[in-house]
Amino acid sequence: MHDAIDAYGPQASDVLGRVQPSYTEALTRDLCATFQRGLVARAGADDVISQLSPNDFWESLGAHPLSRLLDADLKEHALRQSAREMGRILAYIGVENTWLVETYDELMSILRRHIPHWTLPHQEGHFLQDVLMSRLMISLGGIVTGQRQVMKSQQRVMGAITRLIETCTTLSDLARTLLETLLTLDGMVAGTFAKPDKHGTFQYEIVVGATVERHASTFANYQRLPTIHGDDALGRGPSGCAWRSGQIQRSLTIFREPLLAPWCEIARELGYVSYVAMPILDANREPQAILSLYHSAPGYFSTADRNNLLDRLRSVLSATIARLGRYAPTIHYTARADYRERLAHGALTLLYQPVIDLKSGHLAKVEALARLNNPDGTHIPPADFLPAFGAGDLRRLFALGLRQAITDLRQWEARGLLTAVAINLPAQALADPEYLEIAQTTLSEMPIDPSRLAFEILETDDIQPGEPTRGLLAQWRELGVRLAQDDLGSGYSSLLRMERLAVDEVKIDQGFVSTVARSPRKALQFIHHLTRLAHDVGLSVVIEGLESRGLIEAATILGADAGQGYAISRPITANALSSWSRGFRLSVTPEQPLTALGAYAALLLRAALLNLARTRPTLMHHVVAEPCAIATYIETTAPENAALKEAYRALTDTIRDGLDPQRHEKAHRQIEHLLCTEIQREENADRLAHPLPGETNEAAPAYRR
Repeated sequence: MHDAIDAYGPQASDVLGRVQPSYTEALTRDLCATFQRGLVARAGADDVISQLSPNDFWESLGAHPLSRLLDADLKEHALRQSAREMGRILAYIGVENTWLVETYDELMSILRRHIPHWTLPHQEGHFLQDVLMSRLMISLGGIVTGQRQVMKSQQRVMGAITRLIETCTTLSDLARTLLETLLTLDGMVAGTFAKPDKHGTFQYEIVVGATVERHASTFANYQRLPTIHGDDALGRGPSGCAWRSGQIQRSLTIFREPLLAPWCEIARELGYVSYVAMPILDANREPQAILSLYHSAPGYFSTADRNNLLDRLRSVLSATIARLGRYAPTIHYTARADYRERLAHGALTLLYQPVIDLKSGHLAKVEALARLNNPDGTHIPPADFLPAFGAGDLRRLFALGLRQAITDLRQWEARGLLTAVAINLPAQALADPEYLEIAQTTLSEMPIDPSRLAFEILETDDIQPGEPTRGLLAQWRELGVRLAQDDLGSGYSSLLRMERLAVDEVKIDQGFVSTVARSPRKALQFIHHLTRLAHDVGLSVVIEGLESRGLIEAATILGADAGQGYAISRPITANALSSWSRGFRLSVTPEQPLTALGAYAALLLRAALLNLARTRPTLMHHVVAEPCAIATYIETTAPENAALKEAYRALTDTIRDGLDPQRHEKAHRQIEHLLCTEIQREENADRLAHPLPGETNEAAPAYRR
């Protein structure tokens, strides 16, 4: 019957226009009150709607379709639109369809009860009842449609996030794209990704949403940034609590919560009503960052289905961010934007650190190190800007750096310096064909002997040995360039990686050599072990971090092919390299160490030979007869060290008398102890204090890549 009438035509308008206002106002009040009571009565105590005050409830609904149900000028499209809007809001606060249907039954009963008491002709009363019943059903249908829109939006976003997590290769991309995706949820206003600085104050690294982006530039000077400190009023809000507890923190209504008082003013200004702070934890359950979301409706993040969504999202994110964001520094949003802007405008400089052939002492190649330019001529180190870059930024950095390196190679050659250059290649490049296309295009446009280019791949677990990776590796090799594995670790995984990537060269991470002063045995044994591991599979070895004469000597004695570090040269400009190479000379004689560390390396090699010779008398005879580098060191460098002389004499006596294992081990430990004392003295005094011949001071401060 309802479909047969025109609930919005002239007749409906005429009849409603003649109803006394007191009747329509009383009915509207009754409908609205029953609507709220009906939903609350059917909700549980933990449901959002049960926790909202009547004012918050009606304020959140905005233009309620029931308030216009008796409007003589109401149009169907307007009713449907307002009902859909209310349906979206009801979905935000977790109202279920069954609650709505049962509550609407009560609303129909109210209509039947009110209208017969109105002073209308009998026929008009029936007509008006049919009109209002039709309008009521239209509003219910619109509400259900609005609820479905919200649910579909949520399902679409979760699907997109699943794909995103599988494909993102940088933390910057993941955090930004994740927030942009979450912001497509109905009613979402803004999202932020923040980490505490060294003072424990949260800095917003990524902000998404028109309102928050307009204010992002002021956040650096904002005096009410949340902190991680529980004894601070600014640390007792959701972000601080989330950081300390490791649990998701939600706010039902920002303006009603005392702990959020410091931020109420700006929340009103930006249109934030409800809020969630989600801690991102590492594998040790330690917080690494806080992802925050802001919604325009109360209680959005407190419904049961969104609790499940947020818990699942956090679990996946924590695992992913632990993989992508290890040791990433805190970078404020404005700094991130500035770094990306500089790169987009080509504000890039390459410095070059020489890599020396440790056998000949000559320049083997240089490693290109990227810096962003400041207006004052200083440089921004990659440790600052790389974590701010997404995948697209990293590809642009690679393209710009490759072109600059080839340009510099050509200029050096024109000046009589023929060398090679190593360029960093992100691990994800082995699964991203765009890097290969950049290299192919650049080499076709700027022809050069490709063997003069080496691409260094940082060691990471992210490279998977699938067909796409193997296919791209084969194409890289077809270019004729060399591949190197950077920052080689220890153990079986490194061996597998070398075999999988089929590289030409490996670089031993400077982290291994940086501990040499306090633990020389461990550091040198690592170098020896990894050098042998690489040589056994036919690879050359470069050692990074050679920052003292002793380290250069030890690396040479232990068989490394090449090395780089401050004791050879700091990173220098392209213009400075030619003159540096003409003035640099390096000469190391493994049989005649001049440093305690070199002597210690020789001692370790001799111990390994003695251990091998124990079961072979003939070999033992040759080892004992071989001139000893430690003796040479004592005679030439430490002739006044009586304790060291006596320890060495005791060591040789144990060999001459038939290698008594216990006596030999005791004597060996004593000479190790004395050499360690000398190593600590040398390393502390000599590191960068006495540059080797040819070292230049014309260099910006070097930073770890």
